[in-house]
Amino acid sequence: MANSLIEEILSGVLSNASRGRGQPGAEGTSLDGGAGGGLGDLLGGMLGRGGAPADSAPERNSPFGGGGGGGALLAVLLPLAMQWVQRNGGLGAVLGKFQQQGYSQQAASWVSTGENEAMPRQAIDEVVGLDELSRMSQQLGVPEQEVADGFAQILPEVVNQLTPQGDVSADADDVLSKGMAEMQAMLAQLNPR
Repeated sequence: MANSLIEEILSGVLSNASRGRGQPGAEGTSLDGGAGGGLGDLLGGMLGRGGAPADSAPERNSPFGGGGGGGALLAVLLPLAMQWVQRNGGLGAVLGKFQQQGYSQQAASWVSTGENEAMPRQAIDEVVGLDELSRMSQQLGVPEQEVADGFAQILPEVVNQLTPQGDVSADADDVLSKGMAEMQAMLAQLNPR
């Protein structure tokens, strides 16, 4: 279940980035072990060589490609986003943070079974916080704008995948924890030290 959670989140984010931002190469990406080689090959290709996929144009001074839509940046941000949700009290608490800041409609769309509403950059600044975005920016070596843009793409899909029935189930945080453990194990295999 955890592996499929990670695959579904990355697939959804990459597909949305492809459609919404005109990023080439993400649509139709196979994460299920088919012709595309599975999630390990996808992450290995993006992370193992320390750069963006071959068909994206990297932004100057960014190892992941530009604009927050680069697949490599999104893949690297995913575990950070999942950790952020865990550190901030889990899925219900994070949804509450967005609601308290006036983004109830967007948060409700992520939980529902319909289309996810986009999250404005300002919401990420307010809810995630500028200090947290700055810390992640320094950790990854990319501009804060790219981190915030990436979070704006990842968080709706994380919530969407954790709420497949249109509500926050009691085990959503357990599923998130298992997905996080799976992602960390996969990244450790791809980048042994």
